[in-house]
Amino acid sequence: MTARGAPGDVGDLAMASLTSSAALVEAVAARQRRLLDAAKASGRAAVFIYSAAAHSLLATDGVWWASGFKPMGECALGIAPDGSFELWVSPSGDLSRAEDAVGARAAGVSDVFVAAAAWLARCGLRGGEVLFCGTDKISVRRYPSAAAVFGEHDGTGDRLLLELARRRDKVELAHALEAARIAELGFARLLEEIRPGLGEFAVVAILDGILRELGSQDNFVLISASQRNRSVHPPTERTVERGDVLLAEISPSVGGMFTQICRSVTIGRPGPSIARDYELLDAAFEAGRVACVPGGPVRAAALAMDAVLTGAGFGDYCRPPYMRARGHGLGIGSVLPGDVTVSTPEIFAEGDYFVLHPNQYLPTSGYLLCGEPVVVEPGGARLMSSRRGELASVGV
Repeated sequence: MTARGAPGDVGDLAMASLTSSAALVEAVAARQRRLLDAAKASGRAAVFIYSAAAHSLLATDGVWWASGFKPMGECALGIAPDGSFELWVSPSGDLSRAEDAVGARAAGVSDVFVAAAAWLARCGLRGGEVLFCGTDKISVRRYPSAAAVFGEHDGTGDRLLLELARRRDKVELAHALEAARIAELGFARLLEEIRPGLGEFAVVAILDGILRELGSQDNFVLISASQRNRSVHPPTERTVERGDVLLAEISPSVGGMFTQICRSVTIGRPGPSIARDYELLDAAFEAGRVACVPGGPVRAAALAMDAVLTGAGFGDYCRPPYMRARGHGLGIGSVLPGDVTVSTPEIFAEGDYFVLHPNQYLPTSGYLLCGEPVVVEPGGARLMSSRRGELASVGV
């Protein structure tokens, strides 16, 4: 069992300093410097980042990552050649929040691309001299406005930002660790609340309340239960009953950093096949964890997990529709290494942060969940949760 350590094995006081607003300001400044340096190395003089404020644990938000401000509407950030920056917020009614984050460098505007055009003029720049990040966030309706200011862009800036942000800094890892702590505490408290007769929606509501009480700023939760699960999915009108296996994907967020733990719970004593199959998935997780090494192919982790299941006679089930991926990236600045599958072309980099999970359907037990957030290190992936989850039971 691989336990976690805080970033640099820091203690509680150091962790508190890493999650302070002063630490965030320092981290944001360092991110902007790195991004501007990378832009100049690519032949650009400045950086423009666009956000449509569509937040998800599976998506990036470059503005949030590079400014510390969570957009709630269309927003953009400009980093000038001298390192100064401006944050344009729309609607302007959200300006007070932006000022709390970046002070007087925030401005409320009616159109971020009109503001960007004026900024280019002040900097003496043409649109083609700016590294454009956020091409994939622009709607068809807004694209002509962006192209009129910056010209056509091929997504180079998007990829550069993904690569730059994939190695999380100490503040991001501290936020991720706190989110993992909340997820584990939330699950432990949820076990005290689950009982036959509760609806799936009620279980989600209870868990969401617990996570927010513990300090989560946003939650993505999947809860479903069945005598034999075919998949994990959003809650339904179904009532949890004795003999069910309840599946829970628990993904709280702190400072924009989502985490995810995947848990399986039997309502009543687990049958021998469920206990045996969960142990198999746990062994697959460990095989995949060891394969997550810097410079190694992402597909190797998926193949290692598949090999464990194939050795137990379940090779035909190591593919869709019985499973989707063996893990996936978690925002906010980067979602690399992306999905952990046998066809993923990415290579692991030291510092990659993602959830690793051999979740899938098995013919003997149905769908089961088993997964933890991890960070890639030379010896394999390190858990960001305090320990690997176990098959839980309530009402025994």
